[in-house]
Amino acid sequence: MNNEHAGSLRAELDGLSQQLEELIATCSQLRSENEKLRSVEETLNVEKEELESRNREAKRRIDLVVDRLRSTKPA
Repeated sequence: MNNEHAGSLRAELDGLSQQLEELIATCSQLRSENEKLRSVEETLNVEKEELESRNREAKRRIDLVVDRLRSTKPA
């Protein structure tokens, strides 16, 4: 193997090594972002459940008021 060919292979290996390091860094960044997004999603799901519960309770109270109004209305 001549020096030119060895140098070419070395340069190619260095390039692949750099690409691999960039890929590892990108994967790490994506994992971190994914973890944050999952946390935000969980928070939003909890808030959604709370709002749905409050909405059901408000509807129940409105239905009770409407029923009371109907029962007191003269026939």
